[in-house]
Amino acid sequence: MKRKLVLFILLCSNCYASAQEYTGIKDIKAFMQQYTSVSQEIKTLEADFTQEKEIALLTNKLYSSGRMIFRNDNRLKIEYFKPNAFIFAMNGEKLSIKDGERAASSISAKSSSLFGQISRIAMNAINGRIFDSKGFTSNILENGNSYLLVLVPKSGEIRQYYRELNLYIGKKTFLLEKMTMKETSGDETVMNFKNIRTNNAVSDEVFIVD
Repeated sequence: MKRKLVLFILLCSNCYASAQEYTGIKDIKAFMQQYTSVSQEIKTLEADFTQEKEIALLTNKLYSSGRMIFRNDNRLKIEYFKPNAFIFAMNGEKLSIKDGERAASSISAKSSSLFGQISRIAMNAINGRIFDSKGFTSNILENGNSYLLVLVPKSGEIRQYYRELNLYIGKKTFLLEKMTMKETSGDETVMNFKNIRTNNAVSDEVFIVD
């Protein structure tokens, strides 16, 4: 009896795992239409996030949490609360970085291609322009819960650091729910977004970091 119960649990586990596997998208036209339609309606987006970073040379993962704020006029703020305070904010073509209590530093987003490109990837995933970039090859997969956009950098600084970026778009919401960044070093960062709110008023001051 116990052997049958164990076998049943294993079979159910395998069925669940199979159900979560991603396969090629069945109707890319329908996805693109719905994704674009929802994205165009997003003026602002706010979300809490948790982050896991797996470093190849370390046994334990590094955990952090924070908040992301987006506004569709080329503004994005990612603020870490735990374990350490850290902010980077894209305010038009100005990128500001603040580490803890240190004074913020500001540079042109164009002069920092890595930070700039990562910020734009997150923004483009929200505003529906993720496929406009010619700097990546892309593939769209799906399972029962979400769409998986696989982006592979073609060239530039981002290719030196990242071999693949995965964006998970919820099937019910068509919003960015998860982002995975796989580095060439073997390290991997996973950001999970929750408590997503759209189209609330977000002032200019939110993106000013000093």
